[in-house]
Amino acid sequence: MTPTRYLAVLAVGAWLSIQGVLACSGAGAGPVAERDAGVDATSTDAAAQDAQDAEAADSGTLDAPVEAGPPSLVALTVSPGPGSDAASLTLVPAFAPDVHDYTVRCAAGINDLTVSMTASEGAESLLTQPSVSPPLPQQTVSLSLTESQAVVAAATVGSATVEYWIRCLPHDFPLLQWTAHPEAGTPPPGYYLLGTDAPTTSGCYAMVLDRNGVPVWYTQAQPVLGWCMFDVDTAVSGAVTLDSLVDFPAEFEVHQLNPPATTKIAPVGLNVDNHELRLLANGDYLVVSSPLESGVNLTGLQVDLFDGGVETLTGSQPIMACNLVEFAPDGAVVWTWKASDHFDAVADSVAADLIPYGPNANLVVDPFHCNSIDVDPINGDLLVSARELNSIFYIERSSGRVLWKMGGAPASKDGATYVSVADPFAFQHDARFQPDWSRDCGGSGHISLFDDQVYGEAAPARAVVYDVVVGAGDAGCGDGGTAAGTATVSWQRAGPVPSLAMGSFRILADGSRVIGWGAIPGAGFTEVDVDGNDLADMTFPDGNTTYRALKVPLDAFDLEALRNAAGLP
Repeated sequence: MTPTRYLAVLAVGAWLSIQGVLACSGAGAGPVAERDAGVDATSTDAAAQDAQDAEAADSGTLDAPVEAGPPSLVALTVSPGPGSDAASLTLVPAFAPDVHDYTVRCAAGINDLTVSMTASEGAESLLTQPSVSPPLPQQTVSLSLTESQAVVAAATVGSATVEYWIRCLPHDFPLLQWTAHPEAGTPPPGYYLLGTDAPTTSGCYAMVLDRNGVPVWYTQAQPVLGWCMFDVDTAVSGAVTLDSLVDFPAEFEVHQLNPPATTKIAPVGLNVDNHELRLLANGDYLVVSSPLESGVNLTGLQVDLFDGGVETLTGSQPIMACNLVEFAPDGAVVWTWKASDHFDAVADSVAADLIPYGPNANLVVDPFHCNSIDVDPINGDLLVSARELNSIFYIERSSGRVLWKMGGAPASKDGATYVSVADPFAFQHDARFQPDWSRDCGGSGHISLFDDQVYGEAAPARAVVYDVVVGAGDAGCGDGGTAAGTATVSWQRAGPVPSLAMGSFRILADGSRVIGWGAIPGAGFTEVDVDGNDLADMTFPDGNTTYRALKVPLDAFDLEALRNAAGLP
């Protein structure tokens, strides 16, 4: 077994041990005022400013004050207060009048600090949280804060007020480094969602970052067997959804923002795999479930051993299943699909692992390892990625049949059309339809995914878009869609090295292309344009990693609600 492959097995094994444990086990702030992003609702011409300034507070496009324009601060600094033993308190990012969200890294307990601010000409500065100061052109205020509290400074003139938020980050918050590349271009406005998947020197946090890399929302959880946050997303509109791995049995968390409230969802009586949560058009949820499935004939299946050897299995043994489960909001199971009904664990698996599973960490075979689900918006059919198959496949929802399979071994129990890949992927994640996808003539269009390239060894991980044609053949639709399919690379962007596991790649309607590098220590995520130019990088100086890094448009969240719910459980 190669060193890279060995580490990948260890990483996945540790995570799946958590899943086995789960399989075996059966007050925030009040409502937020209706305000746009940082501009008081009583501001002059508020109706006209609402859309403009909501984006400006996050995106840094609010112009410097001009005559009759909005007020601003022209200077804002934070320093250790009297009696504080802190050497310094660094404002991140560096202050600019058109940037409205900042952080300082605080110590555990009480933090004494001093805030100094100067308003633009004709305006006055004031403090509105955690205490209120009188409006003055220039002032310095001493404060005591605990971790996760916010300082809200403001500039005001007449009825117009513009806020500047400074978050007192917890002492164990992950180290983040935001690097923009303005010479290459500017990322479109939006928010970034991610979580730390394995703590290093930091705690376990899910977070929402603005376009300056500032955490405007976050929540903390305790690690379980060394693992943290998975699938940080906004599957439920206006909320942050995630699996923090802390509940037994496992559940997905829905963090509503306004008013702040956290609910938990899961199918009744089934374990929940932490890879994916989808909200369907009918209001039900779709997840992966990975219970033990007994009595599976594994004769002839070869698996890598931790000592570098290979074992050929015989007879029936339990496996870690890949089941897809639709369940209603009350947890009632509506629909289940089992990979073992459609794929043979021996004929189809090209990268089966022995995995520690359950409270006693008994070794079981993981032949499928489903890690993403996408939904065809036209008909509700499903695109699924299975890492140990080195394959993605398309499920007809009405029948459960696998209609086509792309990559990996050509076999399937359903006689699915095989789509060959000229430039193949390995250990892939996050397979997604692109807007031009059509099921007509067997299926055609573009599909994106994150290619970990663990088995490539020399090849780096990459974000890749494939041009896929399924079953049309030379005769077009006349052959019934039974001809072999093809997939060719139409776009790709490589990273530095292979990724041991995890990773993501999403393309937004505005052209944003965000690549989460998965288990490449410290790599974080990169945003590029359609030409592959690097627009921005978020890295972890402490070597942390993230399962996925996603971007959503500004209108996915209310900035004020994010700010007010930051740090809550």
